[in-house]
Amino acid sequence: MRRFYPLSILMIFFLLPQKQLHAESNSPLCGKAIVRFFNDPTKYILSIKVSGLEHRYLYDIERDFFMLRCEVSATGKKYILFNWICGGSGCNEASFGLIDADTGKMRLKPGGRWRRDGNEDKASKMLGHPIQPFSCPTFSRAPIGTLKSADELCFMPLLDSAV
Repeated sequence: MRRFYPLSILMIFFLLPQKQLHAESNSPLCGKAIVRFFNDPTKYILSIKVSGLEHRYLYDIERDFFMLRCEVSATGKKYILFNWICGGSGCNEASFGLIDADTGKMRLKPGGRWRRDGNEDKASKMLGHPIQPFSCPTFSRAPIGTLKSADELCFMPLLDSAV
């Protein structure tokens, strides 16, 4: 039995760093911020909590889709990047918002609803690099989500407006 004891210790040392790395990639933090999203029947609520202080940003569900992720600028600064868009042919597909992940304060408000109101150039300039598209294979109708550092959250309204 003593033969396996040193082998067990070695396995623990090799496996422990892998678990720590995995935990960091799934951290509920973006920078210093805990990011939660609430999908209310009448509005989207983005909650950013930094150092015990909560910032809440409210958005109408008249725009069908809300996507967010933790984004790192060219200088290494972390932001919460979100895109709040509708699904029609005249709708703006680049209505980005940027929130400072160290303070929870809005640095770029999302653009308007219509195509002419896009702000992708401003967001890209602030980040120092082009914005990669959100991957969003599906959109959730869940009432709540917590952003993890390596994930994207993609939502649509809880209730279908056609119902």
